[in-house]
Amino acid sequence: MQPGRPPALDVVVAGAGPAGLSAAAACAAAGLRTALVAPALRPWPHTYCLWAEELTAAAGALGIDPGAVAAVHPTVVVRTAAGGEQRLGRRYARLRNDVLHAALLDRAREHGARLVDGRVDDLRAEGGGEVAVLGDGTELRAGAVLDARGAGPGTAQQRAWGEVVAGPVDSLVPPGSALLMDWTALAGGGPPAFLYGLPLDDGTTLLEATSLAGRPPVPLADLRARLAVLLGSAGLRPVGRPERVAIPLDARPRRAGPGTPLGAAAGMVHPATGYSVGASLQLGPRVAAVLAAGGGAGAARRAVLTARRRATAGLLGVGLEVLLPLDAAATDAFFAAFFTLPEGSWGAYLSTESAPGEVAAAMSRTLAVLPAAQRRSLLRTVARLGGAGAAGRLRALTGRPGRS
Repeated sequence: MQPGRPPALDVVVAGAGPAGLSAAAACAAAGLRTALVAPALRPWPHTYCLWAEELTAAAGALGIDPGAVAAVHPTVVVRTAAGGEQRLGRRYARLRNDVLHAALLDRAREHGARLVDGRVDDLRAEGGGEVAVLGDGTELRAGAVLDARGAGPGTAQQRAWGEVVAGPVDSLVPPGSALLMDWTALAGGGPPAFLYGLPLDDGTTLLEATSLAGRPPVPLADLRARLAVLLGSAGLRPVGRPERVAIPLDARPRRAGPGTPLGAAAGMVHPATGYSVGASLQLGPRVAAVLAAGGGAGAARRAVLTARRRATAGLLGVGLEVLLPLDAAATDAFFAAFFTLPEGSWGAYLSTESAPGEVAAAMSRTLAVLPAAQRRSLLRTVARLGGAGAAGRLRALTGRPGRS
């Protein structure tokens, strides 16, 4: 981009996952000259879920019908050996990927977005704007480049192996509910893993053996074998293609250099749960509004990499480190305690968009209701991560003496 020469585009979006495609649709709808670069524009293959209020917020910002793009379950179920079955009255939404993908793509096209078949290999700043360099050497010049190409590999991952089975499976996934976590179904050896279950639109059910977090990651073959044992004992047979999940949990957001990171590239994957789609869908319209108001690439980057988001991510990163060393029994006890908290508290912890104080309060409340031995173990982990002062501050928040 030569000095004094205006860029041909206002925005280039690199990547067409939920974060990238929603940002491209929002930018185009805001009147920005937008190009979306991706090697393919097929519906996303993985199952994406979010809380219903996140769906409502994202759908409103994107101008789409939430009832069309998602199925909503009125309750979620958590099962632990320590706490039994807990039914949580918070609505949980499963995205209909094909419908949402088509809606966002149509919106982008309707408002004149340019769709470019390719892959962005490099970014650079030039002449007050930014340049996306494609694999074939093509250069797209814009006021800002939004980088939604995903996260790096990280050292800790959430992994899951899923199978679709015929018909409702009421004994595992209660009617009208989503099974968020069942720590009892896969107990009996191996690293901590839980069963996740969702009814699908065609009457089938998705069941996934899930390792919440592992460093090194739990092998997918292990999860596949454990799920096969469960299905065999229940007389269930897979009827569709398996789903393989590997989500980096501790990959650092891209903060240096040109380009505004979005979604996983911005560190929006929850470090202790792997969730990101709700926050990612809501971010695109916010960035589009900043750019449409005349803010440039720097303003867009500041809107994403806020001090609040960084502070919250730091606390949630501590939560990940607390979970990693727990064995199966301790993990079961942790979540039995965690879901006794008020919904506003555990719900705040499960969102990367919460304020740091809300996350800290949820952490301290969890600490307070844990068994004494586990509380001491958790404080030792926190002390190792942030020094004795960090553990002391967390202990003070709960009003617990040091010997508890």
